[in-house]
Amino acid sequence: MYKMIGNRLVLTVNDWLTAGLSMDQFKKDSKGGLLQIALRSINGGTTIYLDSVKRPDRLRVIEDAFGSISKEGPKSIFSIEEDEKARAWFLSHMPEGDTQTFEKVEEYTNRVRVFEAIRRGLSSQRQARSCNNQRINMGDFWKLATEWQLEKSEKMNFKPFANDRSFKRAYDLYLKDGNASVMHKGRGNDRARKVSSDMEKLFLALWRQNDKPFGTRVHELYLEFVAGDKEMFDKSTGEVFRPDDFRYKGRALEVSQATVWSYLKSVVNQTATFSDRNGNFDYVNRLRPKHDRKVGMYSLSKISMDDVAMSRQSVRGWVFKYMAVDVVSGYWFRPAYIVGKPTLDTVMESFQNMFCELSLLDLPMPGELEVEHHLMKDIKWLGDAFPFVRFCESPTEKRAEHAIRSLKYGAAKDAGHTRGRWYARHEAYRAVRNKESGDFIEPTYQPQAIIGDDLSDIDTHNNSLHPLQKRYPGMTRRQVLLSQVNPTLSPIEKWRLYRWIGNKTKTMIYNNDYCPVQGDKFELQHFGNLKRLKPNNWDVTAYWLPDEDGTISNVYLYQGDTYIGEAVNKAQYAYNECAIERTDIDDLNMLHQNKRLSKFDAFMKEQRVDIPRIGIMEASTSQIMQRVLDAPSDDRQTKELVEVLEEEEIVNSRDWRSAGRAGL
Repeated sequence: MYKMIGNRLVLTVNDWLTAGLSMDQFKKDSKGGLLQIALRSINGGTTIYLDSVKRPDRLRVIEDAFGSISKEGPKSIFSIEEDEKARAWFLSHMPEGDTQTFEKVEEYTNRVRVFEAIRRGLSSQRQARSCNNQRINMGDFWKLATEWQLEKSEKMNFKPFANDRSFKRAYDLYLKDGNASVMHKGRGNDRARKVSSDMEKLFLALWRQNDKPFGTRVHELYLEFVAGDKEMFDKSTGEVFRPDDFRYKGRALEVSQATVWSYLKSVVNQTATFSDRNGNFDYVNRLRPKHDRKVGMYSLSKISMDDVAMSRQSVRGWVFKYMAVDVVSGYWFRPAYIVGKPTLDTVMESFQNMFCELSLLDLPMPGELEVEHHLMKDIKWLGDAFPFVRFCESPTEKRAEHAIRSLKYGAAKDAGHTRGRWYARHEAYRAVRNKESGDFIEPTYQPQAIIGDDLSDIDTHNNSLHPLQKRYPGMTRRQVLLSQVNPTLSPIEKWRLYRWIGNKTKTMIYNNDYCPVQGDKFELQHFGNLKRLKPNNWDVTAYWLPDEDGTISNVYLYQGDTYIGEAVNKAQYAYNECAIERTDIDDLNMLHQNKRLSKFDAFMKEQRVDIPRIGIMEASTSQIMQRVLDAPSDDRQTKELVEVLEEEEIVNSRDWRSAGRAGL
């Protein structure tokens, strides 16, 4: 196996023999001057310079065994490697006022990389010679190292050492003091002042306070601290900061305002303290990285919900709405409106509007719900109703924000129903400020007018062309919603859903037939549901949502947590009692009711089939005696029966049990 001595590849005699060459060939070539000995040793440890082997056949055998030998000449024993730790250290310890900070950092880092290469090279040479019980010639080594660093200085842009003695002194100092030995020795004097890592952290600690101090104030607080006029401590640990840790030779390390400002406003430091000064909301939206997402292919794959403040003010205050939008199609479901801040009831009304519309359109259950923590965190059934629920960490993550902007500056702006904000950056989004008697006046409208205009804008928005016309050519948002439904979605289970979002009415089942709800009667669809009722208890709770015209078509009945079944409105099956006035529809309704009565009678008949008809008669004396004989002797009921018989003198003092066993 190849090794390096100096800058030359070597091979031991043992490796020579391992490759397949003989000892006689080695001795013959050595005597004939066909190879050169590097170091002599015993037991096959003698090393041979590979570049001195002159016979090609010998080299071919060696290369076949250990790999090809580089034709570019021998490689150096020194190798340069990157050192990011050294670069980071110099960046944090650069003197104040250095106009060539980055150039100096690179120069200092390259010197450290050279010293580390010397360290590795010296270690490898010592290991190579230790195998042969030889010691390295340090004079030759430092001459070789000095020549190598002179060559590297041109490419790595640092000032080289002129001779091997100065180079060795610098190397020894590096081993003793580390990175600090490489820097200029003038640091810490009146002209060059070092900002240590602890000083930088102290600047940031003062900067991140809740009162948001200015950079000049941070500089003043630091000077007051190092002068001993103020005491500072860590609130989390209680540790007290010592001014002596920020002094050099007993003198406070003074820094300028520009130096403090440069550390406070560095990209990393400014980002690290931004949330403390401005809150997590601004930090997440302005400085925190965002996800890069693409819109899906099918409608109802994802529903996004959010609250929206209307841009126009009403005479009763600001009008808000809670909306739901299909992410893929951009279709808006009817929002829930309220004057003032939305509440949990507003959210539930928005859910009701969405699911009523989905039912009318005969669409399935959406696959995912995207919401914010506000208000939604108190709704426990979301995970049971939707396959996927995602709580957004910031408003920019919600697709609803995109839909709000699309409606506001699309259909609403075209209709003149949008009033921008006076502080908007873009001139087209900025509202005109009206001033009367020295006060700015905001025009007001009736809440009904604002809501009506918004519903009109939503209808226009839903029936306008989808923005992705290459994917959905000629299709409106509504058409995309209806025709591009995700095929993997499941139907809406109203009996489960209505219990969470529906209206609730406590009622009772009458005549095993119907229950009254909101003035209407609702008949059970299946009489078998009566089996789910508790014994002697016909009280139930009906959950329902009205249809588009306000009527109620069906209700879902529960008794506690037990689902009883569905009941439909009986009014649709009523028929005219006057035979002469009946129509075909009356005949069909009467047929439905007759069939239903027949089903009930059949259901009751089926329940009675397994109930036997029974007669009752007194037991005979022989039957009683046989029962006594068959019963165990310690049976309590048998003893009581014998006592009764004895009282009635049916048996005497004979042991009837023994007599029976004897065959009497």
